[in-house]
Amino acid sequence: MPDRQLERVFELKRRGDLDGALIALEGMLTSTPSPVVLANLAEVQLRRGKYDEATAALDRAEAASGTTATTARLRGDLAMRTGHHSDAARAYQDAIALGDRRTWTLVQLGRARLELGDLEGARGAAAQALEREGTATQAWALLGDVERRGNRLEEAEAMYAKAAAHAPTDRWVRAKLLEVRLLRLPPAQREREVAVLDKTLGPEDPHVAGVLARMRSEAGDEAAAAATWRRRAERTGDLYARKMLGFALRRAGNLDEAAGVLGSCLLEDPGNVILFRTYVHLQRQRGALEELRHTLESMLPVAGPRRGAVYRELRRLPEPGAEGSAGATGAEGSAGAAESAPAEGSARATGAEGSAGAADAGAAAPSDEP
Repeated sequence: MPDRQLERVFELKRRGDLDGALIALEGMLTSTPSPVVLANLAEVQLRRGKYDEATAALDRAEAASGTTATTARLRGDLAMRTGHHSDAARAYQDAIALGDRRTWTLVQLGRARLELGDLEGARGAAAQALEREGTATQAWALLGDVERRGNRLEEAEAMYAKAAAHAPTDRWVRAKLLEVRLLRLPPAQREREVAVLDKTLGPEDPHVAGVLARMRSEAGDEAAAAATWRRRAERTGDLYARKMLGFALRRAGNLDEAAGVLGSCLLEDPGNVILFRTYVHLQRQRGALEELRHTLESMLPVAGPRRGAVYRELRRLPEPGAEGSAGATGAEGSAGAAESAPAEGSARATGAEGSAGAADAGAAAPSDEP
């Protein structure tokens, strides 16, 4: 019976029915509180964005049977989601040492190393992934990211081209290839190409929209970048596009609208440190302290590990009705420096798509933007 129940859980996860999988796993825990069930519960909670609950399930699984390749990999995924890249790299290395044979785990190890600025380490992890699976699209894409980070655009284009050859229908990979090709053009020609693509962009090309918006930002036209992010957000509703819209609006000087957009995004992504700091700084800059108070109080039930930071900001606010300077208590860090290129490495790049006890559906391609 437990095996049949787990197969049902795997099917629910493959279909994206995370609430159904959660209900099934919680039911299993009443009669079968095994480490395998707990690890699956941790994965589902991670994919639901419930990081505290995922951590608790992992703690219970490891208390029962010690650290396994599965629990180590899931801790790596959790650390990547929360921006703790050193912890993620260590966890993925532990998973591999404990027998994890997934190509995806090596790719994730490479991405963690890349975030830490370890280009050679990232390149090595990608090479190991390709030794296991020569057609691993995400390993080729990771090599492209490494070369691009080193400003070797010709080499990056070659790596992205190989990734696209192995996955010709993957729009995320093809957008990466398009971006590096645009970067290799002379500025005037690049601007013409971006203008043409922006006019002809279809609703089925959200990743290309992100590429074009970033090109607009790099050219100094934040208003045009915001317009492109807005079109993508309206077409897809995805959180990343809305966050990027808020950042672009802020840089374009449209502070009132930026505050509204970023505040709504923060309630959906309360663990995002960059978003939090930028929003707090912006509201203090605007003098909108009551608006800030309302957002912070709304965050408390969902803030998880960030609850302490939320309380600190609330304590820094003057009492309602009391006079105070909007800038009297500075934001936690410099939002202007912090907001550059939030690493959305992560929705697809850190999705824990495997089962705890069997080979569940393969991991989806990462949604970190090209």
